[in-house]
Amino acid sequence: MRVFVATASNDTYLPLLQGLLDSLKQFGNPLPFSAVGCLDVGLSEGNRASLATQGVQVVEARWDLPVEPALQKLTPHLRSLTARPFLPDYFPGYDIYLWIDCDAWVQERFVFEWFFRAAKDGALAVAPEIDRSYNQRIGHSWKADRLRRYYGENAAEKMLTQHYFNAGVFAMRADAPHWSHWAAHFEAGLKATGGTLVCDQTALNHAIWSHQLPMHPLPSTCNWLCHLALPAFDFARQKFCEPLFPHSPLGVLHLTANTKDLRVTLNDESSGTFRAAGLRFQAA
Repeated sequence: MRVFVATASNDTYLPLLQGLLDSLKQFGNPLPFSAVGCLDVGLSEGNRASLATQGVQVVEARWDLPVEPALQKLTPHLRSLTARPFLPDYFPGYDIYLWIDCDAWVQERFVFEWFFRAAKDGALAVAPEIDRSYNQRIGHSWKADRLRRYYGENAAEKMLTQHYFNAGVFAMRADAPHWSHWAAHFEAGLKATGGTLVCDQTALNHAIWSHQLPMHPLPSTCNWLCHLALPAFDFARQKFCEPLFPHSPLGVLHLTANTKDLRVTLNDESSGTFRAAGLRFQAA
């Protein structure tokens, strides 16, 4: 089975992308995936060349869906969103695609096995934005507003009875029906807002709910949303973990919202000392 890991970046996000790539390299001998690719949404020629030397397939993203021309010019990085429902077209020839936002990084190898096993029979493998540690109030009105503007009041009310999935990390088979449904719902939402509101995650969730698409929800440890709950750090294991007991190691740290450059104070209970640290990947 050929598995492709995909992400996207521009020059601004290159340090985060490099952290993701470095985190993937720690799982060698053999690597648990076949290849890595990056959608170029504003990379310089020098940075494209640097990524190529690391074995990354770099492909420039297009505007695959109808975004308003002025917004295209102002925010070219949004191409990463309109391109995602078409990943198998950008990087053909693979069986499963694992998307990881470039502001996320992989800490534990189990992530690959869990995503691939969950997706191999045609389901969408993805984590809902639910965890016992999360502040569930954060972002609720934002998500409801986008559903309402894309699809109307009934769509916003569905959030009360449906899981809402975070599309920052997911896996799907190349032939899964979700891709086309996602693109169609995304296009409908863009047309409803005159191409001025670009929300691929909104479209994916609405497509899932509307068509009862096959799903395999994974634990939040597979896509830990740091703005909803900051992780703890286990000094003995040198791992970021769930903030609550039993403090299981996190598979993916997703540096969402304002946590990309956040410095946190870590308490080493064994020595009684504190130290400040960031949440980005640090090579051993």
